Amino acid sequence: MSDKERVEIRMPKPILEKVDEYQKENSISTRTATILELLRRGLEK
Repeated sequence: MSDKERVEIRMPKPILEKVDEYQKENSISTRTATILELLRRGLEK
C-alpha cells in the first residue's frame, strides 16, 4: 500500500469511543491503524 491519500472523516463521539476502546483492547499503536483494520475487516465480509 504505497500510494496513500489523506481522508478526513467526522464521526459521532460514541463511535469514536468504540474505536478507541478497540484500539486499547487490541494493542494497536494508532487510531489510524485501528480504523484501517476495522475497515478492512468490514470490507472482507
